[in-house]
Amino acid sequence: MEAHNICSSAIVGEVLKGQENYANWRVCIRNYLWVRDLWDVVEETSEPPKQEEIGDEAHLKTWWKRNVSALHAIQISCAPNMLSYIVDMTTANDAWKTLAQKCQQPPMPAEDAITPMPAEDALTQPVAVVVERTHTLELVKSISRSDLENTFRLLKENPHLVNAKIFVNTERKPLHFAVTVGNLVMVDELLRYMSEEDVKIQDHWGRTALHFAAMSPGNTMIAESLIRKNEELLTIPDNEVGVIPLVLACQRGHKDIAHYLYNETTPAYLLSPENQTQAVSFLCWCVDSKLFDVALDMLRRCPRLAFAKTNNQWNAVLALSRQHSAFLSSSGLSFWQRMIYSRLKVKRSEVLSSDDNVRINTHQQQDQKETKNFMMQGIKQIYDLKQTHFYAHELLLLISNSISALNVEEIHQSSVVEAIINAAQRGMTEFIVEIIKTNPDLLGSVDKDNRTIFHIAVAYRQEKLFSLIYGLEALKYDFPNYRDNYCNNILHLAGQLEPQSQLKLDQISGAALQMQRELQWFKEVESIVPPAFKERENGNGKTPYEVFDQIHANLVKKGEQWMKDIAQSSTIVGTLIITITFAALFTVPGGNNQDTGIPILLTKKLFKLFIILDAVSLFSSSTSVLVFVGILTSRYSKDDFLTSLPTKLIIGLLALFISIATMMVAFCSTVIIMLKGQLELVIPIVLLAAIPICLFVWLQFPLLWTVSISTYGPGIFDRKVKKWF
Repeated sequence: MEAHNICSSAIVGEVLKGQENYANWRVCIRNYLWVRDLWDVVEETSEPPKQEEIGDEAHLKTWWKRNVSALHAIQISCAPNMLSYIVDMTTANDAWKTLAQKCQQPPMPAEDAITPMPAEDALTQPVAVVVERTHTLELVKSISRSDLENTFRLLKENPHLVNAKIFVNTERKPLHFAVTVGNLVMVDELLRYMSEEDVKIQDHWGRTALHFAAMSPGNTMIAESLIRKNEELLTIPDNEVGVIPLVLACQRGHKDIAHYLYNETTPAYLLSPENQTQAVSFLCWCVDSKLFDVALDMLRRCPRLAFAKTNNQWNAVLALSRQHSAFLSSSGLSFWQRMIYSRLKVKRSEVLSSDDNVRINTHQQQDQKETKNFMMQGIKQIYDLKQTHFYAHELLLLISNSISALNVEEIHQSSVVEAIINAAQRGMTEFIVEIIKTNPDLLGSVDKDNRTIFHIAVAYRQEKLFSLIYGLEALKYDFPNYRDNYCNNILHLAGQLEPQSQLKLDQISGAALQMQRELQWFKEVESIVPPAFKERENGNGKTPYEVFDQIHANLVKKGEQWMKDIAQSSTIVGTLIITITFAALFTVPGGNNQDTGIPILLTKKLFKLFIILDAVSLFSSSTSVLVFVGILTSRYSKDDFLTSLPTKLIIGLLALFISIATMMVAFCSTVIIMLKGQLELVIPIVLLAAIPICLFVWLQFPLLWTVSISTYGPGIFDRKVKKWF
């Protein structure tokens, strides 16, 4: 080793000054010489070896070269005062001893010798440790980069690296990391060097490689390789909450690997008495993650498992009652989505069979093949949604039938009533209907405030659920008589504005339309309440009408301001159009005859079209301005928001749209007359003229459509609900 290009700062942090820093200096310089394989030169005799002892002249030259390198390292690590003692010395051994004597230290203390490792050479162990860590870090980098070639080389040269600890303060192994990266080829290569017991190694959280596979999507093939190596991985729980890989896959919502692990984990294991807590937790996570097909298969094997509770008092019935998107009534599909949804077919044969030999993966593969065409048409998402609804409905039917086998005490313990209340708050009509059809006595279920499902529907503004009251025939007149713990009847609740209903109102554009919706609710509930109950006072001494007026006073002010803002901005636009169209009638294209004053182009069809459209635009814009002025000067009582004000808004917006459209068409007809068939100019101008019309349709037509439907549409309530109870 050559001594040039070495500075003292690369060897020691502080040069040797004397006895005060000799101990630290000695450790640093010794480690430096160990790593560079020069310490044996310092330990040997101060006399250079003779040629007959060391061999040929080349070996002697090598010894002197190593001696000089060690001596040079010692010398440049000394301060000038200490260097003066060893500057003339020729061997590193002499220099080391001299410095020890000058600093009043024994020349070779016990700790300088590497005696704790008698089985090996004292110098090779530290170097081996460094090399081992270097190889481990290189393996981690290769796995993270998916560098297969370098990974295979490292494993071939160092097979023991498969069980190396790769992260500080953890017990994770290269296999855990490779599974997280998701490289199947690399995982298979690591498994070749591991025994069945090695594969079961757990990290500091107690997670095996299969746990890591379950936590990442798309790792089904990796899970297959791990299970082929050792099937015991399926049932090894972690140390954190004691879950097996299957439960962890459900928690993360990874459906593909959850289906595979469920097929591989024997039902006997999940349904055994000692694993009931694990099974209940797994079932709840299946429902939360919308794995309804798996949950359905579990409950077909053990229906009463739906009512067993986890440690946090949660069960499958409660979990299903919170999955409002699992049913069509709460999915919020648009008109076009509903059309596509209604035409898709999900056959009963696609649902899991009760036969234990039928595998979920088989059904999933069949579903994927049958929906391939749908994918090409861009509607696979709607198909998947309908399939989810189908499985959820099958699960609901199974749970409903299982509830009928419970006694009253078991129903209370299993939180069935609480589940019905949850479903009512979320407007899950299918959940309510199926359970009550099978269990009619649950129709009278009440919440902690003594409110029935129809009182809850009013309080939470769930119109589809409330419409079910019309399917009860004579019973629909019984529910208005119920009063909650605060003496509120159902009309009092219609007059209130609950926080949850406020969230629902936020989905409606404009405070005026929100107020209209509130009035529609109040009028609808009022129609089924007997006259004697309409003036009943609640616990605060207020009638339903007083409650409505007080609660909605702020919303009335917001609705008034919203209507006036629209009217003011629209009035400005209408006034500008009136000015333009009125002036255009007196500056007709082509000019007038100087003698008669008659337009020169009067006989042209396009000119006549211009005159007609300009007049229509003038009249419609004038109409819109007058209507919006009427809105600005209207009264704003609460009842006006039901029909009067929305009707004025509809007329004003429609007239404004007609005026803009006809003005643009009139402009285009004038351009065509003036340019006399020069299409290269006419076509771009006509296309540009269409932009304002499109902008109005894009920005204002949704509002016009919404107001029209909410005012004159079929309404939000369905009074033609068929008898269902």
